[in-house]
Order: sequence, then C-alpha cells, then structure tokens
Amino acid sequence: MTSFNLSRRGLMMGAAGGTAALMVASPQVLRAQTGAAAALPTFYDRMVGDLRLTTLLDGYFGLDQELVTNLDAAQIVEGLEAAYLEASGPIPLAISTHIIRHGDQITLVDAGAGAAFGPTAGRLGASLGALGIAVEEVTRIVLTHMHPDHIGGLMGESGAVFPKASLHVSQIDHSFWTDESIASGAPESAQDFFALARAVDAAYAGRVELFSDGADLGGGLTTIAMHGHTPGHSGVRVSDGAEQLIIWGDSTAVAALQFSHPDSGIAFDADSAQAAETRRRVLDMVVADKIAVAGTHLPFPGIGHVEEKDGAYAWVPEHWRHM
Repeated sequence: MTSFNLSRRGLMMGAAGGTAALMVASPQVLRAQTGAAAALPTFYDRMVGDLRLTTLLDGYFGLDQELVTNLDAAQIVEGLEAAYLEASGPIPLAISTHIIRHGDQITLVDAGAGAAFGPTAGRLGASLGALGIAVEEVTRIVLTHMHPDHIGGLMGESGAVFPKASLHVSQIDHSFWTDESIASGAPESAQDFFALARAVDAAYAGRVELFSDGADLGGGLTTIAMHGHTPGHSGVRVSDGAEQLIIWGDSTAVAALQFSHPDSGIAFDADSAQAAETRRRVLDMVVADKIAVAGTHLPFPGIGHVEEKDGAYAWVPEHWRHM
C-alpha cells in the first residue's frame, strides 16, 4: 500500500473541463502522533429508527495549523484554546467510518485510511472483527469522496478488501480522480492520490455504481450534494420514518475552528469558496431541522447536533445512549 508523502509546499493543479482546482498540501497532515488517543473507544452505536448505525474509529492524525485557510494565527490559537487543545502543534483529528445495519444488509460509509496514513490509522479491519462482521458480509460501500483517508481501507496487499460489496461513488468525484488526463497534469506530489483512486476503481471493477446528487440508494440512504472539499464531495442522509441523521464526511472537519468560523477551510479543499458556501448551507439546514449529524474528523464518535451561536455555529456532541 502506498504511504502518502506530499511536498512541503501546497500545490495547485487545474482540472479539465472547468472543474475546481485541487489543493494538495504538506506531509505534516499525515504525521504520526502518539499518546492517549490510542485508548479511545473503537466503536459507538446508535439507532436511526430501525437502522443501527455504528461509528468505527479508524485512527487519527495531526493537521498542521498552517493548513487551515481563511483564519489568522491569533484566531486559530483562540479557537484551539477555547476547545482545550494545545495552542501549538498539529490539530488532532479523528478518522471515523460508519456501518449501517438493517436486516441482512450491511453498508459501510467510507473505509478509513488503511495503510496510507501510517501507524495511527487503519483500524477498520480490527473494528469490524470486534463487531463480528466479516469483510465478506459487507454488502455495499458508499463513499463521501475519494480522498486517501476515505478509500485507503478498501485496499489490502492482495487487492480489494471487501470481495462482495458494491462500491457507490459520486459520478463527479469518480470522473475527476480516475481521469488519466487530469492525473497526467497533476504535480508529482499528487500522483499517489490519483493512483490510489484508480487502483480502487480497478480492484472493484464490475461492482462500482456511480450516483448523482440526491440519489436514493435504497435501504434508507440518500445522497446530498456537498461539493467543494472535492469536486463531487457528498453527504449521506440516513433515515427511517421520522428519524434521520446526516453523515457529512469532511464538510465540517475541524470542530475547534469551523463551527465558530464557518468560512475557514483546510488546504485539501478543492474549491475553498464553494466548500465554505456548502458548509453554511448544510449547517443552516441541520440547525433549522434539528437533524443529528456525523462527521469523519469530528472528535470521536463525531455524532451530535449544531446550534446557532454568536452569529455562527456551535457543536453539541451527542450524549452517550444506552442501547
């Protein structure tokens, strides 16, 4: 498995056909961290109607503060201190995936980083084992987007990890990441991103199903356009009757900063302006409708609600539920 090692300086590459530019950034975003995070719980269960949603901790990484965009250093320090985080050094971010079970169907939303991010990530297989779920039992996989920390867990040394699952991907995101002409014009530091996406596409050939915005995937899952972080970044609405929860991938990733400063972004955003516009739209929607949300990089288990606060927003983590 490729281990991602990006250049120190962020690089921009233009995408063909008017697609927004993709920002590729420093290796410190993948830096291995040590400490108490290794003792975090592996999974968290909650129900959405009759659908059982289990959040799995794939691991964590440290995001360099210099990769936060549209905020100055003082604002970053203020936000980190308000969240009781170290004001210097990388910002700790979780990597979570989600299992949705209903009847005989087992759906995985995103697959974590696999071996791509070093020793602090790649726990998906162990977590599935702890739940008594064999990789052969996973019936489908839905991707919010095709960044390495969301698709790395799909690949092992022998190819596809999940031998029977269908793979559902946004048509826009799939077209971007598997386009040879776009990849050929990308900088050397970005080649591993494209190579992994193409490897996943090849390994799951015949099982890849492309979805459009607002697609009904069945089993209580529909997609929501959340473009900007990547060209086809998508959320997944999980619903059963009156109950619903939205998995928003990386739409809001840095809890300490992006709720209080929703226009701030990260250097991985393909189109920072579109990502910020999407973030505000999604935050306004979940506030107005009081919808529970789950985020890939929010503090584990990354499930909760959003409230308005001081002209911006505030994250309200869900209290532990007895199942």
